[in-house]
Amino acid sequence: MDLETHFVTDEGVVRAVDGASFSVQPGRTLGLVGESGCGKSVAARSILQIVDRPGRIVGGRIIYRPARDRADGRANGSLIELLQLPHNGNELRAIRGGEISMIFQEPMSSFSPVHTFGDQIIETIRLHTGKSSKDAHRIAVEWLSHVGMPNPERRMTEYPYQLSGGQRQRAMIAMALSTNPKILIADEPTTALDVTTQAQILDLLRRLQRETGMAILFITHDLGVIAEMADHLAVMYLGKVVEEGPVEQIFENPKHPYTRALLASIPNINAKPRERLPSISGAIPHPYNRPNGCTFHPRCPSFIKGTCEVRSPVMVRTGSQQGAACFLYEGA
Repeated sequence: MDLETHFVTDEGVVRAVDGASFSVQPGRTLGLVGESGCGKSVAARSILQIVDRPGRIVGGRIIYRPARDRADGRANGSLIELLQLPHNGNELRAIRGGEISMIFQEPMSSFSPVHTFGDQIIETIRLHTGKSSKDAHRIAVEWLSHVGMPNPERRMTEYPYQLSGGQRQRAMIAMALSTNPKILIADEPTTALDVTTQAQILDLLRRLQRETGMAILFITHDLGVIAEMADHLAVMYLGKVVEEGPVEQIFENPKHPYTRALLASIPNINAKPRERLPSISGAIPHPYNRPNGCTFHPRCPSFIKGTCEVRSPVMVRTGSQQGAACFLYEGA
């Protein structure tokens, strides 16, 4: 809640996440969308406290409610404030990768280049489940098979540089799922995959969610995937959540001008030949030169002079379950 993650550099402070709030529930999928540079990946990494330097979390709370009794004596349903746990302490390390797993956007930089895929997946399984080496090897091969990896036994002996981008992505997904996490953070999990494999992975995630009650935070630019996968949607712009609500409501009746622009930019199958694709006017501001007031106002077609460039809007209810941070609904 109200998460703030900043990068302090010689040139200034980059407020990558600037008071973002969202939640994901057991058995549900929250879609997190927005243009590149809006803070989606940094918000996801902040949950696990793996933000690269010079980034650091400077404010907010990250609350985790375990779905089962834990070895440390915490009861089922008791709240854990992750930011209060020691960064490299045993409790957070047990949660990170075990109870909360993440599929990273760049698998090549997330795998060790000097260890085989098999060694890395087996180590993850043994660390978080206590399985023997033999059982962990069997589980790793099964998961590689589940995600459509060709010849999984052979892939266990290979190094990241020996596999294609799509195969590395499948291995990353297999490793994240191999510990049976209660929360899965999926950061662009199907970007490097062909359409057929993408459909297989999405079907696998939905099936596992039905069987285990796993919660999923799904980060993507593909609004078509969000429409298929997510129950709830949060739209981010420059580190803030500007609209949130059920996917169906937002797709049918988007409230925030930024959300409307995102949905309008989806290519239309009925478009005429050589017709220009719709796009959002302007560009995301430079991180050291954030606009005053509402950060979207320089690009907003509904700009209210004297208000939008002066004050920062807060999230207001625009429906029973929908909300938007926009002055158009202030006092509504």
